[in-house]
Amino acid sequence: MRYYTTKPVNGGTTFKCTYCERSVTTLDFNSTNGNRRTQAAAAINQHVALLHPRASGTFWYTKGIVRVKREARS
Repeated sequence: MRYYTTKPVNGGTTFKCTYCERSVTTLDFNSTNGNRRTQAAAAINQHVALLHPRASGTFWYTKGIVRVKREARS
């Protein structure tokens, strides 16, 4: 499940959080550090895990993002 939407911008792509107004663009990142789209997606996913953990079902720990299984309610 993605927690962001994407939109093309001049020379790049904007990744916007689906829970708030936070966004990043691929132009914010340096290609010498790897793929800019991957870096932008990782930044938004980390933002969601840190600031919207209940909505996303993810929690941030020192070793990375951990997905939490939810039990179905009856």
